[in-house]
Formats: sequence, structure tokens, C-alpha cells
Amino acid sequence: MTEISGSASRDERRPDVERRLIAAVTNLCADGGRFADLSIARIVGAAGIGRATFYLYFPDRSAFSLRLVDHVRAELAGSVAAVWRSAGDRDALATALADFVEIYANEYPLITAVFDAAVTDAQVAGRMEDNVQAFIAESARTIEVAQQRGIVSGDVPAIETASALVWMVERTCSRMIGGSDEQGRARLTRALTTIIWNSLHS
Repeated sequence: MTEISGSASRDERRPDVERRLIAAVTNLCADGGRFADLSIARIVGAAGIGRATFYLYFPDRSAFSLRLVDHVRAELAGSVAAVWRSAGDRDALATALADFVEIYANEYPLITAVFDAAVTDAQVAGRMEDNVQAFIAESARTIEVAQQRGIVSGDVPAIETASALVWMVERTCSRMIGGSDEQGRARLTRALTTIIWNSLHS
């Protein structure tokens, strides 16, 4: 892998620099490395860029860790929204959850990296908490709309149910997806589908 050409402007180069760095962390953590143990030198070496290029875009490790958090959220956001849009159709819910579980599995090395970073970096922990709360708020709004349309039981407390289900999915996936195989993920998807469906249609 070669260093990125300096002919492009800083803004033009950013997507490629970030892509290389994110891929490097993904590969290093997938191979068993802990993000906390990865030096910037090792990350940029795996990414094929220079240290100066890294610090051109990220003033410190914390700024880079925050970018990883944002990347993970962006990758998961669409599938999370699809899950809640499928609240009225069990088959569609199962399909949406299967997609979410596969995306989570693909992003698992980065997810473990940001969890690792959050242990010692309050900014990262705060950003992760903000992201979860945003998912909860979006999920609660979707439940309320579904209730207005008669798709979800009106007896379901929207914000509390959304909070419980989002945290349940997050904790369950973080514990069970690492090292899982296709059959294991399929069983997990069935379990999540049953729990969420019964919670919304009690």
C-alpha cells in the first residue's frame, strides 16, 4: 500500500485517509489486537499513510476514536431504522433484524475498538451514550407513530419500551456476536425477533 498522493487537497484526501485508517483498525482488531494496545505508528503503518498525514486530520488519538464512533453509528443507523419501520410485520421485522445482526457482525472489530476506547476516554464514552440515546429517541417516535396507526399496542409505553429494547439489543449483540457463526447469528435473530415482537404487540 502506498502513501496517498499529495496532489489532492486536504478535504479531497480526507475520505481516503479515513477509509484506510478505519480499515486498518478493523483488520488489526479482527486479528485479536486490542485498540488500547495499538500505537498510532502501528495503525498508520497498516493504513499505508504517514504519521504527519494522520495528525493533519486528527489532532490526537481521542479525535480519531470519536471518528470511529461516528463511523459505527453511521453503519448501524439504517438497519436500526429499518427494524422499527417493520414493527407491524413480523416477517419484515425478522428480515430487518437479520440485516442488523450481519452489519453488527461485520463492524464488530470496530465496535470492540470503540468500547475499548470508551474505558479511558470520557469523550468517547459520552459520544457513545449520546448515540444510544439518539437511537432510543428515534425508536420511541417510531413506536408512537405505529401506535397512532394501530400497528402497535397503545398500552406500550413508548420511551420506556424503546429504551429497554435498544439497550437489550446493544448488550446482547456486544456479548454474543463476537466469534459467532451463521447459525448462531440466525438463532440470535430469531430470539430478538420474538422478544421485540412480543414487547410491541402485548
